[in-house]
Amino acid sequence: MYLQQLQRDYPFSLQFQNTTLFLREAPDSGALAALQQLIGGRKTANHKRFSRPLPTGSKAFFAKIEPLNTLKAMLRVTWRKTHGDGRYDWPIEELINTAEANRRGACVPPLVGYGHTKSGLGLTREVFLLTELLDDLVDGKLWLKQHPDEVNQFITTAFALLGRLNSKDITHMDFWAANVMISPDGTSARAIDLENGFSHRSAFFSEALGFQMGFFYYREVHKFITERHYDALVEQFIATQGPFDRARFDAVYHVAKHEKIGRKERRDVFLSGKLVIG
Repeated sequence: MYLQQLQRDYPFSLQFQNTTLFLREAPDSGALAALQQLIGGRKTANHKRFSRPLPTGSKAFFAKIEPLNTLKAMLRVTWRKTHGDGRYDWPIEELINTAEANRRGACVPPLVGYGHTKSGLGLTREVFLLTELLDDLVDGKLWLKQHPDEVNQFITTAFALLGRLNSKDITHMDFWAANVMISPDGTSARAIDLENGFSHRSAFFSEALGFQMGFFYYREVHKFITERHYDALVEQFIATQGPFDRARFDAVYHVAKHEKIGRKERRDVFLSGKLVIG
């Protein structure tokens, strides 16, 4: 189902060697040359993970290429199958969520295109994701290191971004400083890396929100602010998020602030409201 919608939204195809890309717009000569060079270079790259800017001469892209490292993963992606829990493989989850966020006008990088590389047997072995390069924004982790005394500004802007995502029913379950691309003046931001997320609202919104708030503190932000001060900023933000169950929010929030929670455990919070660690 997701593939048919994507192909309608990204109707221009580019085939080079054993890679096919589907693009939102027909590429100009600079983009075409850059994409062909990227694809051709994969022959000598041992098909490792690739995540970096891709200059094209006119408008730069950000290219993210995820290899599928097991036969089972290749078969699932080729045949569009899910894991037993209903989850697609991570690169496909990111593609679906990013495309849907773009369709809803959420604050994420514009999706330029996507694609795949096939093996000699016709199995998908890599997934491509191409977005516009956010060259006017800064990685939030770096921004905090450069502006440690402006942590309040960073948190306020990041929370506003999270609120806009949630209002579009885009639930980011890996929302931390490095996945917030923020303007140099700290007043605007976009979210990146949507592989661990959902393009619908959780039936356990209170727990999911509690996780998002706790996780944001746990990864990086706690280095720049006291917990008490952070709690006060959270109180201001959650007051804008509509009705939710405070006890259920707190049960996850207070744990997520201090414990490492894996990717699958985060999905459990979203899907069932349960947080099991270890």
